[in-house]
Amino acid sequence: MQKAAKNLVTLLVLVLVALVIYIAAKVVPFYVDNMDVEEAVSASFTLAGQTQNDGALRAEIRSRTTRMGTHVETDSWGVDHVVPGLGLTDDQIDIERSRVYDDVRIQVTYQREVDFALFNHTHVLEFRVVREGVPPR
Repeated sequence: MQKAAKNLVTLLVLVLVALVIYIAAKVVPFYVDNMDVEEAVSASFTLAGQTQNDGALRAEIRSRTTRMGTHVETDSWGVDHVVPGLGLTDDQIDIERSRVYDDVRIQVTYQREVDFALFNHTHVLEFRVVREGVPPR
């Protein structure tokens, strides 16, 4: 009887390890992409010290995030397509400048959907990247 219990415990541990690996394989790439978004925001923050054009800062962030991840876009026929890039909009890229000081605050807020097909479940991860302070000139 003890051998059967030991085999059951071993089986449960293996199933648990497999589930952890499955979830990590699904979620970790999104956090790696978020590290790239942090780099894009930092580059844009550095550029903020050289230009007052917030459109150029947003374009820099969008340019750097077009090569990572995917997002869903709906075409004119109402059909959804998965396309490369994060598809960040101006509403997701918030840039604030102080009128008194040289402070700049850049915030990017976006969501990514993780499809756990094994569980027939989709989970939404919310990310927020903020960089603020006085940018270098």
